[in-house]
Amino acid sequence: MRVKIGMLYSLGGAQAEMEQSILDGALLAVHEINATGGVGGAELRTAVFDDRSQVSLTARGIDHLCRNESVDVVVGGYTSASRVVMIPSIHENRTLLMYPTYFEGEETDPRVFYCGAAPNQYLEDYLSWIAENLGRRVYIVGSDYIYPRVLAEGISRLGGRWEMMTVGAWHAPLGETDFGAVLSDIARTRPAVIICNLVGVDSTTSFYRQFHDAGYTAASLPIAATVTTGIDLAHMPAEVSEGHYMVATYFSGLDSPANPAYRAALYEVRGQRYSHSAQVGAYNAVHALRLAAEQTGSADPDALAAALPGVRFDGSPEGLPFYFRGNHYSAHPTYVGRAVGGDYEVIEEFSPRLPEPWWSEGRQLVVP
Repeated sequence: MRVKIGMLYSLGGAQAEMEQSILDGALLAVHEINATGGVGGAELRTAVFDDRSQVSLTARGIDHLCRNESVDVVVGGYTSASRVVMIPSIHENRTLLMYPTYFEGEETDPRVFYCGAAPNQYLEDYLSWIAENLGRRVYIVGSDYIYPRVLAEGISRLGGRWEMMTVGAWHAPLGETDFGAVLSDIARTRPAVIICNLVGVDSTTSFYRQFHDAGYTAASLPIAATVTTGIDLAHMPAEVSEGHYMVATYFSGLDSPANPAYRAALYEVRGQRYSHSAQVGAYNAVHALRLAAEQTGSADPDALAAALPGVRFDGSPEGLPFYFRGNHYSAHPTYVGRAVGGDYEVIEEFSPRLPEPWWSEGRQLVVP
């Protein structure tokens, strides 16, 4: 049985470092599968397309992978903008997209499997924790595109449950590095906590550095992030990030059964020192595809789509078996990390919640 996976990531441009690390997670899974006999005894093959951080090239990448490289499915994308652009081409080519990262939800598609967490799996518990531990006067800083905008709306919508008040919101263009105006507004509005939805190393590190240079610390005004990964922390001095917070379904220092071996293999096989949720999502996606292909004995996208909700990957570094529900959303734990010495330590874990596409009352997930 021949199975070929297309990988579509930005390996040049502003998103290159982050998306290379996600590709490394996917390719590690390919290496592990081939080292243990491949799929049904045949080598799992791959083809990679680099859209160079240009959304205008993303749909073209799907066409290339499907028509020129003859891939069966695609594991790829990072920003929500890239996913939205890919979906029409995914349908036109009658393939599947395994989207690896946490995102804003508000979508369901028969040809997309969502391998990262939806907001209802992490945001409600995170806001409750923020209100109890950090404060209720919230200022939201984010990048100006789909995910940060929808998340900001959800924060304002849900925050009233804990008497949270959004005292200001600022959305900057992707790649923005000048945050003087937003820092002035923060000084004016005097929030108790900053919720940071900035995406991209340039914007994130610039904001944290300028925030620190303005005299703020985690003790005086904590940042509670939703996107600031260990890769971002590595680009700033430890004292700049020290004590600030992040929510995620995975942290590199997580004490889970599979994580030490995953981290070691990631470095040994791919030379990658950094691990994070989106990367683990890509890793889990490839392993789930292997299980589905072996169950069906076919690489046909429609057969794989029918099989994927019935498979379970027990080797996820997240600490919870990885599987899809019938709505194509996936199961995840949720943790809060605190930055210490340039990386995150896990300080809180929430009960897993059922993944739902749309904003709704979160229901706890009964782990099988």
